[in-house]
Amino acid sequence: MFRQKSSIIFQVLLWALLLVNFSFQKSASAVCPFEIKIHSDKAEYLTREPIIVHYEVKNVSDSAICFAFDNVKEFFNIKDQLGRGYANIEHGDYFICPDTIHPNEVFKGSEDIDFRYRIIQPGEYTCFIEFFGCKSNILKIKVKEPTGDEKEALDLFREAEKLSWCKDKDPQKWEKAFYKYSGLVKKYPKSVYAPLALRSALLDAHVIKDKNEVISVCKKLIEDYPDSYYMGVAFLYLVENYKTLEDKARAIEYMKELIRKYPNTKISERAEYWLGKIEKWEFK
Repeated sequence: MFRQKSSIIFQVLLWALLLVNFSFQKSASAVCPFEIKIHSDKAEYLTREPIIVHYEVKNVSDSAICFAFDNVKEFFNIKDQLGRGYANIEHGDYFICPDTIHPNEVFKGSEDIDFRYRIIQPGEYTCFIEFFGCKSNILKIKVKEPTGDEKEALDLFREAEKLSWCKDKDPQKWEKAFYKYSGLVKKYPKSVYAPLALRSALLDAHVIKDKNEVISVCKKLIEDYPDSYYMGVAFLYLVENYKTLEDKARAIEYMKELIRKYPNTKISERAEYWLGKIEKWEFK
């Protein structure tokens, strides 16, 4: 009888302990250290048009948190109208910890989710960011097929893209792709695909080792499409290729020209940033 009572008491205590532990875990997991907000510039896009989603991550906890915040873009949860999910194909190493965000600080960033998650079909999509047990607001986006000039521009882009993705790594195909991308921009300069085509063109030019061609494309992307998501990439490739050519003087001259030509703009702001880095370089 005593053993039976002891067994019952033990089981009650065990269940009570498990219940307390479960309640503690539940309350702990409910505490989210971040407030995350996302938004896009518009609600409707064309097929293969860059879908740029902007995000803000605020530390609402009482402690500093270490995290690779550039990898926030890897935690988008994207689904189409049928509930099918889209996987991230551009993985980074988010286990390292190069960044620290302090209480009430905000980290801002943007991501082309069409490029990272390959949203290539027309339809309706929902997306949100979720990491550290924190979830952003849900964003709704519609993608539709282009018509008229935009359809022709997309057809040209796809033709060039097939050449760029050649499995045999044929430099001649990359060169053909480069001229197709450039032709698209020349024929349809106001197309939503023009900045994307220039970005692809500079990547192909980089592959075929034509540094001066890369610089030329970068300049066009910077000056003709200053609001493009790819302007940052253009500056990076521009400076790297100047460095490869060991042309520090021309790099400095161009940055100063941009500052004079486009005062108080995103272009001059980035040019000033890179000017500071270029002036400290030592060319071998």
